Amino acid sequence: MVRPLLVALSFVALTATSALADAGDLETLRTECAAQLNLPSGACDCIAAKAGELNENQQAFLAATVTKDVATAAALRMQMGIEELTEAGMFMANSAQNCSQGG
Repeated sequence: MVRPLLVALSFVALTATSALADAGDLETLRTECAAQLNLPSGACDCIAAKAGELNENQQAFLAATVTKDVATAAALRMQMGIEELTEAGMFMANSAQNCSQGG
């Protein structure tokens, strides 16, 4: 009984996160970049452009992380593999510095 419930909840989370990824995660990253990092618009555009190279789950994870949406970030962490999570983490660690230095 518990297993079907977990499968159903996982499906709902997967469906919801796919919709989130299509709903403007890159714009969220651009906006939060300006608000949280106080970087010029060119640097924030660079961050959003580079984030566009990540997959939808990674983009949604980054957007959830910067907006402190703990539930969505946790659901995405459960769906993503270690390589995806590592790549998203490295993006967060390096993108602001790289983009503020011109690219």
